[in-house]
Amino acid sequence: MVRSYPGTIVICGLVLAIICTVSSAMFLTLDNDQDNLISHELPFQKRNIAQIKNFGDQEYMFVVIETGGTESGKEQAALFASSLAGKLEGKKDVIHEVHYAMSAKDMGPGVLMFASEDELREFVKLSQNITPLGREWFTGPGLAKFLDMTADLLGGKSDMGGSSASEMFIPMMSALDSLVGSMESSLEKGSGAGGQILGLDEAGKQYFYTKNGSLLIMRILPKKDYAEMGVIGQALDVVRDALNQTREEFPEISAGLTGRPVLSADEMSTTDKDMTIAATISILLVGLMFMIILHGWLRPALVMFSLFCAMAWTFGFALVSLGSLNLLSIVFALVLVGIGVDFGIHIVLRYVEGTAAGLSPEKAVEESLLHTGPGVLLGGITSVCAFYAVLGQEFVGLAELGLIGGTGIIFCLISMLTILPSLLLLAGRRDLFPSSHPRMATMPFMEKVISRPMMVLAGMVVLSALAYPAFQKAGFNYNLLDLQAKGLESVEYEHKLIKESDESTWFAVMTKPDLNAVKALIEELKKVPSVGRVDSILNYLPKDQKEKSLILNSEARSLKDLNFEAKPVPIVPEQVLNSLAKLAESLESIEEKLFSAGAKEEMKLISALLDKTFACSELIEKNPSSVQNMVGVQNQLVSELSDSFAWLKEILEVQTVSPEDLPDHLCSLYIGRDGSFMIKVAPVGNIWDFDLLKSFVADLRKIDPEVTGVPVVVLESSLLMRDTFTESAVITLVLVSIVLFFTSFSISYVLLTLVPLIVGIFWLLEVMGMVGLSFNLANFFAIPVLIAIGVDGGVHFLARWKELSEGEKLYDTSTPVAVGLSFCTTMIGFGGLLLAHHRGLASLGGIMVVGSATCMVGCMVVLPAVFRVIENFKKGRNI
Repeated sequence: MVRSYPGTIVICGLVLAIICTVSSAMFLTLDNDQDNLISHELPFQKRNIAQIKNFGDQEYMFVVIETGGTESGKEQAALFASSLAGKLEGKKDVIHEVHYAMSAKDMGPGVLMFASEDELREFVKLSQNITPLGREWFTGPGLAKFLDMTADLLGGKSDMGGSSASEMFIPMMSALDSLVGSMESSLEKGSGAGGQILGLDEAGKQYFYTKNGSLLIMRILPKKDYAEMGVIGQALDVVRDALNQTREEFPEISAGLTGRPVLSADEMSTTDKDMTIAATISILLVGLMFMIILHGWLRPALVMFSLFCAMAWTFGFALVSLGSLNLLSIVFALVLVGIGVDFGIHIVLRYVEGTAAGLSPEKAVEESLLHTGPGVLLGGITSVCAFYAVLGQEFVGLAELGLIGGTGIIFCLISMLTILPSLLLLAGRRDLFPSSHPRMATMPFMEKVISRPMMVLAGMVVLSALAYPAFQKAGFNYNLLDLQAKGLESVEYEHKLIKESDESTWFAVMTKPDLNAVKALIEELKKVPSVGRVDSILNYLPKDQKEKSLILNSEARSLKDLNFEAKPVPIVPEQVLNSLAKLAESLESIEEKLFSAGAKEEMKLISALLDKTFACSELIEKNPSSVQNMVGVQNQLVSELSDSFAWLKEILEVQTVSPEDLPDHLCSLYIGRDGSFMIKVAPVGNIWDFDLLKSFVADLRKIDPEVTGVPVVVLESSLLMRDTFTESAVITLVLVSIVLFFTSFSISYVLLTLVPLIVGIFWLLEVMGMVGLSFNLANFFAIPVLIAIGVDGGVHFLARWKELSEGEKLYDTSTPVAVGLSFCTTMIGFGGLLLAHHRGLASLGGIMVVGSATCMVGCMVVLPAVFRVIENFKKGRNI
């Protein structure tokens, strides 16, 4: 068919490739949801998905702000966090939540219940002193009255009570400074109040510092978009832009962004860049090597055209069969480049060998297909076995990669056995190839290497024995953080969280139907050594509520006659001037006392406040009518105080605090849609340490076998991935052996074909032990691929050895060059990954380069030496 209709074959293949390419570009989607990589039918995954549906997505980004452990550092960190939160406030389209502190109002009306009974009595005393002030205020609220009452408080004519007065000095001065500053601004610019003046809503604000106070933690819940590569790409860009702007405002503060979604997004970005660089380097180097060895650009171009058709068909198959690619199956194209090109190399070099021997293009193509085609087909089938071995596995992402990759190899076989020969025939008939032949079509110098086969084999055995201790060191590293690129901010701050705090970006999840069950569970968890923090709704439900409510309720009655709806009085210039003068007099008196006490910082605050007070007086004296510009400030002041007194009354009247009384943002964290309660459990120590992770999850399962959450999912997924890889490697080896046996019905044929693979994998493990390279969840899939290419080399060498006529030598044929070139393309193809920043990808590149090299030596040195031993044995016995 190739001889009769070469043009038709090429056109049909190209048209189908174009259709597949266009259709895939239009309709093939990318599924970035990591949860879809694992079968939803697995018990641990079912529980995880059910928990997410019940309680919502709680995978937060963490902004880690360093405080230095000092009070001034904490203050600066708090300002940093507030500024960053302000920048994110208007980004609700990509940022769902921002949490970095909690004020009294954030805790709900039961906030006072968290205080001790002695603290409550102190608060009641304070309230008893405030109530008369409130009664006076609401008889005619206004700016002038507020300034008068404040001056009386500062001058000692009024009293807010006890020891709290000194503690309230700085907050009171800050609030007063904000008010007078707003007055000055409105007088100068004619503008009203812009937001909170006294900041009473911020009273009692507690920032989320770690236990040792060295870090302030901000939790940011991003919007996820699984249609984009990074999932949180938009939110991540917004937060990082805001973070950079805030760093410029606070250059002395060190802060960074981390958290599981950030680490995943950074990993995706890093691997994408690394893969692009590696692919570019690989294509350039492979193309250069092809042009040198195949003498010119045309032959490599024909191979790449055939590969393009196969890859396009594979994209079309992915569209029809699955409709989308996942985070693993998306790499099938790289696999096809490495394996699919090998098929074309054998066809082309056998064709070159035929034309060099004087055959016509038709005869050379026929010779290539008849003699190399079966080996290519057999090698392709063994490669398909490596990928199809994972079909049906619970690791859906890997199973889909196996389906698409294996089918893609079949398409590569079809393309390289139909389209490529057709192209060679068409180009040969038109005499388009260079008149000279490739310079390196054979390797006669290798005959000297294996001229003493027993010595070669003995040397290999001795070297293997000497390196055996390193073989025993090869292991498996489960730590996912060790796969990330060094120097990433998200990785560095994840380590900082682990080392310097009790925080964890991962937490296990348990659920209970009622509060009594939650209490019992927490008591049980406290006894487990591997358990660190335990968070639940109980953290926000105070104890001894009945006794505390009795203390508070008596004072609440005194606030009943206050008129919280009282309207502001008109602003009169003379009254405001008198009030400002009175305030200035009180401030000056305080300034003298502070001077005597040597309180320099407090003096600076009073001095700045006096300057603003005098400035307001001067502005009003120049233009009395300008006081009307302060109507907005007065209205805001009255509104804030009315709300605050109403809030005071509400918190004093509270009887009990139940989960239903808590703010919505707290309820959503710990109460599910079905009414069940979530208990979050973080471990002691480094959760990324796999042994610690295993013991932590095992301890939790003794208490609750239904425990779920990120630690459980990561543990089970890692073990599932390892078991899938191991099982697929064994299945691949068994399937390959079966295919080889039914091809030849000879055990010796199977064993000889497997020699390069066995030798190559053994040496690979020894080299890994020597250089400290471990298997991990990013590189373990290299083993099935190495099985495929190792067997492929053995198949071609053995097939050509059996073809040799009397006196003909193996290295005088094109097969060793073709096999060597195939291994080199694999090494170069994956070798670009050695430059990757992502350590998982770099390790994959390392294993594939070393494994391909050891398999190549096994194929091109050990196997021919074995052939030579067999030949000598047969000659000795005259077989």
